[in-house]
Amino acid sequence: MPADFPTVGQIPFINRGLSIAEFKDYIAGYDFGPIKPTMLVLHHTESPTESTWRGLATMQFLQKFYRDKGWPAGPHFFVGPDKIWLATPMSQVGVHANAGNGSIKQGWYSLGLEMVGNYNNKRPSGAIWEMSKAIMGEVSRKLGIPPRKLITFHRRYNPKKSCPGWAVTEDWVFGEVEAYLNNAAPPPPPPQGTIGTPTPSDELLLEALLEESFKARGGAQGYSNEWAFHQHAVEHALGAPMGPSARLSSGGKEYNYQVFARDTLFCEIPNWGDVQTMGGLLGGSIPPAGLGLDLLNATYKVGGATFRADWSFHQYALMRRLGPPVGESAQINVGGATYAYQAFAADTLYNLVPNWADIKQLSQLASARDAAMVRLRETLLGETYKRAGATYRRRLGLSSNWRALLPS
Repeated sequence: MPADFPTVGQIPFINRGLSIAEFKDYIAGYDFGPIKPTMLVLHHTESPTESTWRGLATMQFLQKFYRDKGWPAGPHFFVGPDKIWLATPMSQVGVHANAGNGSIKQGWYSLGLEMVGNYNNKRPSGAIWEMSKAIMGEVSRKLGIPPRKLITFHRRYNPKKSCPGWAVTEDWVFGEVEAYLNNAAPPPPPPQGTIGTPTPSDELLLEALLEESFKARGGAQGYSNEWAFHQHAVEHALGAPMGPSARLSSGGKEYNYQVFARDTLFCEIPNWGDVQTMGGLLGGSIPPAGLGLDLLNATYKVGGATFRADWSFHQYALMRRLGPPVGESAQINVGGATYAYQAFAADTLYNLVPNWADIKQLSQLASARDAAMVRLRETLLGETYKRAGATYRRRLGLSSNWRALLPS
């Protein structure tokens, strides 16, 4: 059997099914290259289930699903009731556990194992569990890493997930895999896991709400809890994406990036788990060239504007971390005075023309009572919502949480 099989399609999957005996031969002669995986992350699919699994046809469906969502890679194994199915090659960093995907730059990455089925209320069993044990055991043997140091669960990287199912506990998995390696009978199973937090219904609701929020501007990519970008954005309250993830070249390297309402996330390809922020890279300054400037240009382009390093609005927005723009700057006339303004994801900036350096924030008008300032506030709110593709409807008794009124 060759050291590895060729991949097919986009995203690249091997799409080949193996028996346990064939998998043993496959991994025994496998060449991981200069960097080997140091961890295996266990998952369950929830959907498809055992009853809906159709082997190669389902693998091809999953491959297309990930491709249409914009995934650059996927998990490494899917274990159905029929075979061990190979997806992303084991020598490559996959996408399956957000920050747990790993980073070649940092010298580590993980393998992702998806058990077909939903294991919130019952443990995996039968052929699926026997083949899953074989994968974990043979990977442990090949890498020389004990199961208790090798195997972890998806929910450790995303506490809002039950994956690989609340019924699956670490003590049970470790005992079963250790028995496999020792060719011994497994120990008596510990008590089965019970429903945890969040409950399956809460988990589904949260996923649905995040999907709707992310696809508003992120398009077909929507929300993926396996993506390090998306998990980082949720955990650090960066808001919804302003567009789908994309790639750029800078300094001879390839990067993946995605613009969110409060910052732009990026990583060097294929270091999918090594998430960095544009704000952290820039530190409030505008570089003359290089990756920082390339990301600024890309961020403003996603926001429908052109970045201009010499503009006071753009300098101010960067210093205050107001996120990307929502359209180009423009001018309005209110009460006989002309104002320049530009809407950003976290606030709208304005100044009285031609006082270009005297920048003010729309949020500062929250408690305005002067008639002229109220008129300016309402006009700017209307323009801000229009730029965001929404209609501003004035409310009496404006909340002190002014930023919640600004669309992003």
